[in-house]
Amino acid sequence: MTTARTHLDVEGCFNVRDAGGWATADGRWMRTGRLFRADDPVRITDRGREAIAGLDLVAVVDLRTPVQMKRGRFADPAITFQLPMVDYVIDFDNPPTIERADDIDALYEDMVQRGGAQLAEAVEAVAAHVEQGAVLVHCSAGKDRTGLLVAIVQAAIGVPLDAIVEEYALSDEPAGRRRQAMLDHPLPGDPQVARSPAFLWAAPAAAMRSFVERAVEAHSALDAWPVGMGVSADAVEQLRAGLVVDRAAG
Repeated sequence: MTTARTHLDVEGCFNVRDAGGWATADGRWMRTGRLFRADDPVRITDRGREAIAGLDLVAVVDLRTPVQMKRGRFADPAITFQLPMVDYVIDFDNPPTIERADDIDALYEDMVQRGGAQLAEAVEAVAAHVEQGAVLVHCSAGKDRTGLLVAIVQAAIGVPLDAIVEEYALSDEPAGRRRQAMLDHPLPGDPQVARSPAFLWAAPAAAMRSFVERAVEAHSALDAWPVGMGVSADAVEQLRAGLVVDRAAG
């Protein structure tokens, strides 16, 4: 079995990886080389841009807010789809208590309640391009908005719950390194990391598990969740056509 569970060497980014390489419930595979996920390119170097160019992207789905988008992009605007998804806004003068996986889960529930339509639109954008070639989806840290989108895509194509959770949790260590980099070498426009809860930068497996289990409960089945939240049946078929193969690569 070949999986893509190693982060790519993209200098200046911390959380770039192939989201594929997972077995599906029907014994097939989520193909590699088609859906990549990342944190933002604010610190990317020329060498890092060369690595991104090597992915031969046909589309980039940028989930950041308009203010965040002004800090740079991965690819030509012609293939970049700016689909802002509501983020959780921290009041740095009175930051919330975020210390447990349950707290992260609650943030995701709030994000989807307020931004579910945008999230479904972003999934549709991935579906519209992933049959033609590689698609990169990203937000700022590459773990929350991006994590939700990847989870929904994987649910749509039949990746089991345990794998969805495991894939999400791969963002935990890189997000911590990104936080430390912002503390050590802050750039104009960086969030006030020192005043935000440190655990906000975690990607605990238990948070995604609880979130997805609740979605399954609401929609009766894991693969019914995407359509139940507004992703079209046609988009689900496009995702399966572009991302599911009979055998693992390699």
